[in-house]
Amino acid sequence: MLSKEQNDLVTQTGPDTPGGKLFRQYWQPIALVADIEDDQPIALKVMDEELVLFRDQEGKLGLLGLHCPHRGGDLSYGRIEDGGLRCVYHGWVFGVNGKCLEQPAEPPGHTFCDRIKQKSYPLKVLGGMIFTYMGTGEPPALPEWECLIAPESHRFISRSRERCNWLQGFEGDIDPYHLSFLHLALNRAKTGVGTSAIGPFHEFFTKGVPRMEVERTDFGVRIYAMRDLGDQSYLRLSNYVLPNIAAVAGGAIDGDGYMMLWHVPIDDVSHVKYQLAFKRSQPVDIEKEKADAVMHWKLGSNTLPERNATNRWMQDRKSMKEEWFAGLGSSFALHDNWATETMGPIYDRSQEHLGHGDKGIVGARRALLQAIEDQAAGGEIPFHLGERQAMKDKINEIVVTSLLAPDKDKYREVFQDLLAASNRKAAE
Repeated sequence: MLSKEQNDLVTQTGPDTPGGKLFRQYWQPIALVADIEDDQPIALKVMDEELVLFRDQEGKLGLLGLHCPHRGGDLSYGRIEDGGLRCVYHGWVFGVNGKCLEQPAEPPGHTFCDRIKQKSYPLKVLGGMIFTYMGTGEPPALPEWECLIAPESHRFISRSRERCNWLQGFEGDIDPYHLSFLHLALNRAKTGVGTSAIGPFHEFFTKGVPRMEVERTDFGVRIYAMRDLGDQSYLRLSNYVLPNIAAVAGGAIDGDGYMMLWHVPIDDVSHVKYQLAFKRSQPVDIEKEKADAVMHWKLGSNTLPERNATNRWMQDRKSMKEEWFAGLGSSFALHDNWATETMGPIYDRSQEHLGHGDKGIVGARRALLQAIEDQAAGGEIPFHLGERQAMKDKINEIVVTSLLAPDKDKYREVFQDLLAASNRKAAE
């Protein structure tokens, strides 16, 4: 459990909070390239800051403070013209870097324009995602994850709006033991377990209590979960990457890719979950992934998925007896949404009681609290490398897998073999 003070540290990400200052030292995804239409600015909120995202006439992306510094007009209603974004209230124009380019009501030769600078943040595009750096100083290298630099056909990105604090959603993604209950299928024929939709190892979720080991790393935490299957073991190797990324095995990509999940705060009681499914050896079945992405959400929309809190996620008691343990349908994303939102907007972790299966959660919290403390004291920020090759070398250490290990007691050796293979591939 955490004290109230500790819980505040890890759940609050506003601009003046210790956690928010840490988050802002990392590149965060805020949109997909597909969201941006040439002449339509988008209002969005990131870590309690109201912003507007737009593309100027030359195709350059800009991220500015939402309210015009003149008299507060909403710039998301603005016009794309004359080198930037024009406020429709009094016509002031701002470039993608926040520089004021025009003030129509000022007399010729005025210099007032030169003294106005709207809040702006740098942007980068990678893998169809738009990232921003909202921190101080020179931005670090944007990690070139394998899933983001691979061919577009080998990844699928979905996104959902979660009506709860970011940490609730994130902790569900690094919790391997809930697979034994929340996502449990009771009937293979009726649920499709064993097909590509569910994953080849789903049947092992019920095999005994998983052994858990947690290892602190330069980037966060490595989590080992092993289930004994007699003379071998089912091993899931996941990673927490500071401050808000989960790299886990999942679904149809077991053993041949992974899931990358970013939980980006909107404010303290809601966040956006970006979920990227990556497959190494062959293209992802895009149409199948689209059909399964029942939580898919469009930026700026307030729509709810069909199953949501207003209808108790359409829990089906008959299904609970014959198909799915939780009776919440087949979508793992919706199962997780139920779990995290029903905790309330911000869960009070001083009331919980943690056990063996929560080792990964405890390890991640410790790493996050330590990083917040170090940041506040002016110390080194984990996984915050400015040099691109150094970042690439660190990324190779973030190995994700779901496989049958030949020796149930040598799971760390399995990791070392996978790391060696990753390093060889990177060197090619």
